[in-house]
Amino acid sequence: MKKTSKSLILFSMAMALLSVTMLSACKMNVTDNKFLTRPDVEIYGNSIVLHGSYVNSSTEYINVYRQDVTESKDSEIFRIGVIFPKGFNKENQTFSFYDENIYYGKKYRYYVRFVEKEGEKNRTDWSEEIQNTSDTLHTTADGSYGYSVGDGAYIYNPTTFTLTTTASFTPTSLIANYSTNYKPALIFKANDVTQAYEIEDLQSISLKELLPQSFYFADISLLGIVGQQKVYAEAKEGEEPELKYIIWTPLTAIKVKNSTGNELNTFRIEPQYGESGFDYSIDSDNEKTN
Repeated sequence: MKKTSKSLILFSMAMALLSVTMLSACKMNVTDNKFLTRPDVEIYGNSIVLHGSYVNSSTEYINVYRQDVTESKDSEIFRIGVIFPKGFNKENQTFSFYDENIYYGKKYRYYVRFVEKEGEKNRTDWSEEIQNTSDTLHTTADGSYGYSVGDGAYIYNPTTFTLTTTASFTPTSLIANYSTNYKPALIFKANDVTQAYEIEDLQSISLKELLPQSFYFADISLLGIVGQQKVYAEAKEGEEPELKYIIWTPLTAIKVKNSTGNELNTFRIEPQYGESGFDYSIDSDNEKTN
């Protein structure tokens, strides 16, 4: 075989390999190198299931986000749950998440965000678009998943730092059959922190007992209420079950008002403390020995 012919064959093989690699990359949705590999999605009964893996053993938790792209990719992105790696196989570092709060024929896509123990946060690319056409799924005409609040509102007391209401916030009919599994959770935001808190008594809430000190002396807003369900892994005999993931229903807004009925966009927790005394210590940093 001539040297020129041999070179042409090698070149053709290299180009073929490059084409296969490029096609594989397209299939894996590697569209932006700054994002991690997207999760896989599949239909299972009346659910859409996400499958993925995490490569960092220090991953603390994984947030799950969903977008309805039936009509537009500019629609709202919903927070639908949190995955906890401790509840899954620690050897192969894989996870699964079942999204049951979906509608017949709607087209969805998902991404997840990994949060490490050190606080670093990195998200994946969007999953492929997927729709479930099971005949037993609800349609949008059946109503919404989540909680109904009507005209109910909370009254904020700046002296006792409490939220109280006489309204009844109830799960909608779509999750009523699962009301024993879904518990109400209120969503509070202060600065760049947004957190969900499961609440037993929605009628009277002591904010000083509920919220951490990072919320003190900050403008706090109540975003609303969600249904929260905790899913646990099967436990071995004599062991406590590990929490696998949390499922959230869509958020329903709740207003906060003052005692005269005026709506409050934010409120504050400013407990009174005694003033600092005078320094009576004796140690100095530059006299410490190693």
